[in-house]
Amino acid sequence: MQSPPHDPGSALAIRSQYRQSQSRAARLGLLLGTGHELTQLPLPAMRQRALQRACAFMAMDHGLLLEWAPDNALRTLASHGSAERVDLLANLAQPQILGPNWLEAPGSALPQVLRIPLRTSEGVAFGALLLGNSVALGAPDNEDIESLQLLATLLAAHLENSRLLEALQARERTMSELVHRLFSAQEDERKRVAYDLHDGLAQNLAGLHQRLQGFAGRCPSLPPALASELQAILDLAQGCVGEGRQLIGGLRPHVLDDFGLYKAVDKEADRLRDAGLTVSWVEHSSVRLPGNTEIALFRIAQEGINNILKHAQASRVGLGLAVEDGHASLRVEDDGRGFALEQPIETNGSRHLGLAAMQERANLLGGHLACCSQPGAGTRLLASVPLPSAGVQP
Repeated sequence: MQSPPHDPGSALAIRSQYRQSQSRAARLGLLLGTGHELTQLPLPAMRQRALQRACAFMAMDHGLLLEWAPDNALRTLASHGSAERVDLLANLAQPQILGPNWLEAPGSALPQVLRIPLRTSEGVAFGALLLGNSVALGAPDNEDIESLQLLATLLAAHLENSRLLEALQARERTMSELVHRLFSAQEDERKRVAYDLHDGLAQNLAGLHQRLQGFAGRCPSLPPALASELQAILDLAQGCVGEGRQLIGGLRPHVLDDFGLYKAVDKEADRLRDAGLTVSWVEHSSVRLPGNTEIALFRIAQEGINNILKHAQASRVGLGLAVEDGHASLRVEDDGRGFALEQPIETNGSRHLGLAAMQERANLLGGHLACCSQPGAGTRLLASVPLPSAGVQP
């Protein structure tokens, strides 16, 4: 069987197609490899790897990836090549460039430079990808430049998302700090008001009650109507003294400072017992915790008890306080009517402000708050916060 005659034209065509397919495979590999690394590598490593891929794709030995700070100062994100020639690339960066730009400067340290802007989704240039070569080569074709433009678009989107994420995280840190200061100021104000009430109004009410008792003891026998009125005044004065003490205890419970979280929560639970509810401790720990931890968990328990008294229509309440494995956990649960919590606590708007405040107190300590409730099935709150290594005292 004879072989077909050799056709030089066909051989050249096949060779051309082969080279074109290799170029397309290289372009596809550049974009797919970079896209994969965008999600797999840490941000600094991803920037450096993407720049190295771009240099290798264009066969250029120097590269620079940079962005402009708000004051237009250059910030280098990644660089490749000698520091001296990378500085030359930095001098060629211009935010006014609208698209890919090929520069030739024969006889210079970098005779050829390719500049590609990085743009936000609104089209505003915030950075640039610059490639340079120390040896003159042929100018890249349009497909190669388009491939690099796609690479720059991928980089720009990822970098913009990273900048937005950093800004959001900074804002969240600022917000957490403001909330922490708010809670601290609130506790300081409550303490001040509690001391003022104790030293002022509460003392006056107690003195008034004592004076009335002394007057009633020295008073001659009164007609039944007047005697009944005097007793009503005595009962009212005694009630005011009790309410004043309860108010002071709610603002700043001295039992929390003196005896710790367990005793303070149990004292707060007396409001449930006075309302006729059965209160039981599932578990409890009497160890002392750091001051900010005790305050936060006490306020969470206080808000939970308030919600039970206002809304739950419960008959039984279970409390729990555990300290183990470097965490303190507080539990408040009831057998009341419950409610539907269809969304996360933080997205429920003003409907569950009390729950949101409790969650924020736990979050500020690095912990979390879980709320489980269903209509007719009661409510269960569980707050858990980490403790410092030296945060537990017997």
